Amino acid sequence: MDDNLNNASASALFNDRLLPKLDLSDLETAEQQALLQVLQLMNAEDSPSYLELKENLGNQAVTPDFSAALSQQIYQHPEIYADEAQGFDWVASWLPLLKNGFFPDEQHTEKLLEFLYFGLAFLQSEKISEERQAQVFEVLSVLIHSQSEASLLVARFLLHRAFDLRDYQTSHFLVQQCLSFKLLAETYFAKDENEVLQEFPFRLNAIFVEHFYKGSWELLLESMHQVLPVSIPGKPGAFEVLKPWLSEELASFYAANEDWAIHAHQRLVERVLFTEDESLEYLNLHTAAGKYPLITAFAEKEWDESDVLLFSLKDKNIPLAQTEAGFYKLQDWLLANKGTNFNREAFDNYGKAVFAVNSARELPVKSISLWFEMCNAAQKNLRQKAYFNEVFSHLLTDWQAKKLPVMSKDGNAFQVTGMYVLTHVLGELTSLKDGLPAYQASGLADPLNQFLLLCLYDFRSNLKEQISEERNAVLYDYLISIAYSARETKPYLRETGVQLCVEILTTVYRHTQTFAQVNEIASLKNLQSSVVAQCEDFAKFHYVNEKTDLTPQIIQNWYLFLNEYYYSLGKEFLWVDAVLKSQGARLAAYFNAEEKGSFPDEILYRLYKFLKMCSKGSDSYSELGSIGSAIATHISHVLHDLKPEKLSKNVVTILYDYINGPEINAFHQMQLENEILPFYAYYFQKEKTTKTLSEEEDAAIEEERIDDDGEEEEAAIEPAAIAFDSEAPLSKEILEQVIIGLSNYQNSGIASSVYQTFLAKNEAELKALLEEDTALKMNMHQVLYLLIIDLEAAPGSTYEAYGNLGRSLFVTLVKGSSMALSYTQGLEMMAASGAYPEKLTQALQHVVTDLNA
Repeated sequence: MDDNLNNASASALFNDRLLPKLDLSDLETAEQQALLQVLQLMNAEDSPSYLELKENLGNQAVTPDFSAALSQQIYQHPEIYADEAQGFDWVASWLPLLKNGFFPDEQHTEKLLEFLYFGLAFLQSEKISEERQAQVFEVLSVLIHSQSEASLLVARFLLHRAFDLRDYQTSHFLVQQCLSFKLLAETYFAKDENEVLQEFPFRLNAIFVEHFYKGSWELLLESMHQVLPVSIPGKPGAFEVLKPWLSEELASFYAANEDWAIHAHQRLVERVLFTEDESLEYLNLHTAAGKYPLITAFAEKEWDESDVLLFSLKDKNIPLAQTEAGFYKLQDWLLANKGTNFNREAFDNYGKAVFAVNSARELPVKSISLWFEMCNAAQKNLRQKAYFNEVFSHLLTDWQAKKLPVMSKDGNAFQVTGMYVLTHVLGELTSLKDGLPAYQASGLADPLNQFLLLCLYDFRSNLKEQISEERNAVLYDYLISIAYSARETKPYLRETGVQLCVEILTTVYRHTQTFAQVNEIASLKNLQSSVVAQCEDFAKFHYVNEKTDLTPQIIQNWYLFLNEYYYSLGKEFLWVDAVLKSQGARLAAYFNAEEKGSFPDEILYRLYKFLKMCSKGSDSYSELGSIGSAIATHISHVLHDLKPEKLSKNVVTILYDYINGPEINAFHQMQLENEILPFYAYYFQKEKTTKTLSEEEDAAIEEERIDDDGEEEEAAIEPAAIAFDSEAPLSKEILEQVIIGLSNYQNSGIASSVYQTFLAKNEAELKALLEEDTALKMNMHQVLYLLIIDLEAAPGSTYEAYGNLGRSLFVTLVKGSSMALSYTQGLEMMAASGAYPEKLTQALQHVVTDLNA
């Protein structure tokens, strides 16, 4: 805009109203020079006053002085304000004067502001042109931003009128002009304590508050909070005026006065809802020390949906130490009303933004409890579970490394530990007893169980000492169940999940006295190849441990698992090899000290049978050669230290015949001959030097040899040759044929019902006969054991009836025997291994149940 006022009405007003009143008589030379310039600026060079001044000054170089007296002559004309149109013309005419440093003093500025107060309605009406209106506000802008007494007065007037919502229309009008002309921006001038005009920024600090609000921050905030939510749609509001003023000092006031910060929350929410402006600069105010008082204030109030909205707008870079408490308030809000707040629009639209994190480090550690609450098995809201499982998936990023995440605790990086989670976050899952079973059913596929495994794994070394025996059992069942559920998961989950379960189990239950647990833990090797060695080592620790006293149960299990070791060609239950090579003398010592029954017979006969099978099968399977050598070594170690009277004459005869028969290989014969002969001599030689047996003894030995004849002789008698009728008495010969028939059931041509009827009728005689003959008993048990795990005789198969017969007869004969416990544990392991079809697995479990009944 031109510095000279090219407006006819304003120029005429100056010439007609002011020029006639000018008094030049008392003006000093410097004042005359200033007035001369004023007249030039007002286009009054043709006036008598101008000509007189020009003549008086001549060519003098004088510095102009716009004194208070001269200012009064120029600006002190209150009568002009009586007419609003003339008043604003008059004010507009000041512009060239102001731009050249000729300002009204404080008194005349007060008169201007008084006119403005009553003339604002006219100023925003159609009675004044837009050009004149713009000129007036440019005058006000120059007054505010120039070094004059008018600066603070005009700025204060505009600020209070713009923020006075009692006259909303005027307030809005002034806000728009303040923004257009930058009236309340950048700097203003005011007198300091020495009455010297100083420049000050438009910034909320103690000086600003003193200048505009009588030193009261409370008055300032009342005014600011009042205008925060106010704006006409599509138009900027008062907030845009004050936004550049926001300061660290304002944040400090909020930090010291949380009530005001909480009040600001309400106004900011209204602003977001009413004006759709998020006001992030205001919400994220911070002090010089980096404190965000409006954010920390969230921790000091009860939340509703508006707080969810506002908290979601926090700056992402605010230190976690200041947002963590607010996060927990959001967590409390989510858990309120039985968790139904998840379904509210407030959470969908705003709350989810808080959970949009990039790593576990951004999540407070106690938010883990929220995860477990929102995603546990009792929760039926699948959308909710899917959402929070996704959010907390960051806690499982180190799953394959078996590491718990680093999270936030009091704003600091916190390495999560299993102990901390179980004791301080989840409260031991309601003491484990009630908590773990609730998660067990969902299996390893459930991310909660994955996290629980990591916690238990991390805490495994101290876990046993922290839980009672009752809880111990619950933990055990949970881990076993989760391990088997891994079969239904993806490979990366399955491998690590099984490893974790095995690590925890083998640590917590390392010194268990329950061999059912030992066997079940060891059987987990069937789930994942990477845990085979660890499971084998665990079993070996319990079964081949010189520090553990031998018991019948341990010994029975040795040879039960020898069965699996043999049939797997030495690939399963590798620890059996250590038993065979190192435990012979120990076993003999146990038998010498403890056993007075048939137990040694049962064990030696079983070893003999396996040695015999190894010798026959070694040509087809080279692995059986080494297994046979280990068995031969084991037998020799046992016999070397065993007292002769601990073996029956029958078993001694079998062993003697074997080492002298054609089936044994030369190496085994060398190993065993010197160990078996003393037992033979004990029963059949009255004098150590006598090598010849009496005829009666020869006959007895021959009879025993026939009793224990090889497969060739057994095969010579066809099962069909034996008539299983109701009158036929049960004899050893018939029972041997039963064993042959059952072992070859698919080709025997005899229905299972024939065996069942005959054996049921002779049950008492059958049991008595088996008790009398260890070899016969072991053969019968073995053929039934193989029958019940045979896939061809499984439920639903062609030979299901044979399987049913085997299971029923096995329970009848084995239950209560010395080998019952070992067989039970073996069948439990097989049922749990996952290697068998579902129906056969269930059948094996029924056998276990019947044996335990």
